[in-house]
Amino acid sequence: MYYLVGYTLPVGVALIFVPQMTMKLLLTNHAYDDLGLRMFGVLLVSLGMLASGLIVNKASRVYTGTLFVRSFIIAALFVLYSQYRDPALLAINLVVAVGWTLTFLSWRKDKAEERG
Repeated sequence: MYYLVGYTLPVGVALIFVPQMTMKLLLTNHAYDDLGLRMFGVLLVSLGMLASGLIVNKASRVYTGTLFVRSFIIAALFVLYSQYRDPALLAINLVVAVGWTLTFLSWRKDKAEERG
């Protein structure tokens, strides 16, 4: 979950304040509207704040839910990439996939410890 917070908060803030530069850093080959990017930044910051709350409250039971949500995001980003061929979608997907893997490994470790 730390990884999730580690990318949602800074990327969200970057999209809010410097949306076009952020997309260039993500290697985009499309032009995106600033308003849409800034709204997505607000969404990312909100998700980062929720994830921070999960960490603070040690809510490891919801890890399974985050795995399902991120699985959907990964699949959706692959579909969008197949349609638009924007490298930014692959860069974002890589970040989400790394987070999914780290969360899955943590979840599996927690489950193994519960079993004894």
